[in-house]
Amino acid sequence: MINHKLYGRRVLHVMSPVRWRSTKFMHQADSNYKVMVKTIKWLPMCHHYVLVPPNNTIPHLGDNVTMIKFPYAGSVLFNRGFFDSKALLKKVDFQKLDVDFIFNHQPELLYNVYNAILTDRYGMTVDSYNFFHWVDCEKSRPTGGYPVGFFRQLEAIDLSTKSYFHCPVSLDYMKSNWDKMPHTAQGVDDNVMKEKINYFPLGVGDLPDPEPFPLPDKKILVFNHRWNQSTGIKKLIEWTKDLDRDEWLVWITDDDARKPKAGKPAPDWMKVQNLPSGGQYRYLIDNCYASICIVNDYMTWNLSVQDAIKANRPSLTFKHPTQEHVLGKDYPLYFTDKKSFLELLENTPKDFQWDLPPHDERFKENLINDLIEACDGKKKRTVKTPSAGIEWLYHILKDNGFKK
Repeated sequence: MINHKLYGRRVLHVMSPVRWRSTKFMHQADSNYKVMVKTIKWLPMCHHYVLVPPNNTIPHLGDNVTMIKFPYAGSVLFNRGFFDSKALLKKVDFQKLDVDFIFNHQPELLYNVYNAILTDRYGMTVDSYNFFHWVDCEKSRPTGGYPVGFFRQLEAIDLSTKSYFHCPVSLDYMKSNWDKMPHTAQGVDDNVMKEKINYFPLGVGDLPDPEPFPLPDKKILVFNHRWNQSTGIKKLIEWTKDLDRDEWLVWITDDDARKPKAGKPAPDWMKVQNLPSGGQYRYLIDNCYASICIVNDYMTWNLSVQDAIKANRPSLTFKHPTQEHVLGKDYPLYFTDKKSFLELLENTPKDFQWDLPPHDERFKENLINDLIEACDGKKKRTVKTPSAGIEWLYHILKDNGFKK
């Protein structure tokens, strides 16, 4: 590992915490957090400085990880526009601590991060990498009156060394903004974008060992997605309400389905239970009739749809352009409407196997190659080495002072 080109590099991780219970960060249910942990796992030769919410139960991530408590906004929407620069400078003294890379999971805030470190006279020599967990467009905004934010995402791409989308469909969502904005008629320059953009497809990794617990003697359909309009809950209710209740059971794994912040709760004939143990969730998946994914509109990626397939159980899936990147174009259990869903439900194979694409391997390869390219100096730099750089390094190594 000591001979690796990235050995000794330091990474600052700016998170995008989206799962909260009151003021406590629920890391185990946060997909953005899981992506960050993957990048730490893949870079054991680096040291990682992670800005984490103060109220959390995040486990020890390794001797090469330093967790720094940082006051995130504590709200999915508020996090998109708020960054406490003063708190960052109180927690991290950039005149004493060098970082080589910034991994930023909230792209809209990249300018704020750079602004903070420049205030501490750090300069623009640090390379930044954005991870787009969502794309701002008409379909992804929570309400019709929500501020348009895709300009800030474009700014983040421009400022970054590389920016990662889950798949090419994400860029299509970005481009869709130009259909509604007359003052941006020129659109996105694909060639410029391709120089800055790479992809981070996500796999589910290894599932935990099953932990048996009592299950009802019914054909269980697992809906293991968030309970909100974007996951297709209206269609889920409408398309399953006439199933024989003695034969079928729809199991919702999101506890928010009981009392959602917006929209209607799950009907009484559905079972709502989030299993606290990963082993129990695995046992439910192992013994279900099938899982259901019914997202038919905005979607940049989907992890949950892969769980059942990973466990060799069928996942009945609405055919969406993004799913072709997640599962493959030839995945045999796609449906397109209520009729094809009910037909597929009655003809679901008992024994099912499907090889998922090697998403994590591709993500890891893309990330490491991009980091090495930055270290090798293949990308254009606007900052020149100071004329007294060697002398500075000499005095720092002799403990005669620090960068200031």
